[in-house]
Parts: sequence; structure tokens; C-alpha cells
Amino acid sequence: MTENGRNAFVPMLITLITLLLWFGFHTYQLLQEKNTLSVLAANQEAAHKNSEKMRAQLEALASGTSKLAQQGNANAQQIVSALAQRGVTINSNEVAKPPAK
Repeated sequence: MTENGRNAFVPMLITLITLLLWFGFHTYQLLQEKNTLSVLAANQEAAHKNSEKMRAQLEALASGTSKLAQQGNANAQQIVSALAQRGVTINSNEVAKPPAK
């Protein structure tokens, strides 16, 4: 007991219950956000796979165009030079991979 005759048990109990509720609420909120982020990541997976497929197709097309330009095709040379003027470089040494299905 304290000097004024009151016990410190009740205020300590209220404080502990408040802290328990506080941490419980924040844990619940974090779990909800984690689940939401998981759903969003799963929803973006299809778009990501499609973009990788398109990128592989574009790289194969660019590599083929570069090889044609090196072989002397005038139209391919114009395309490669127009891309070079726009700052796009084509590395024809890369092996053109077929797009993933």
C-alpha cells in the first residue's frame, strides 16, 4: 500500500491492459496490410509475366534487325540508324531467345 492508503495494482492493471490492446490492434493492422500486399503482388504477377514475354520478343526482333543490317539489308540499316539517333542501342551479340510461353 502507498502512503494515502491506495493500492497501485489497479492503475498498473489498466496500464497493462491498455498496452496489450494497443499492441494487439497494431499487430492486427500489420497482418491486414501484409495480406493486402500479398494479394496485390499476386495480381501483378500476370502483368509481369506478360511484360517479360513482350521484352523477350522485342529483344529477338531487335537482334534479328541488327543481324539483317550487318548483312547489308538497307531497310534494316535505316531502322538501326534511326534507333541509334534516338539513343537506342542494339546488342546483336546476344543470342535471341524465343519468347517464353
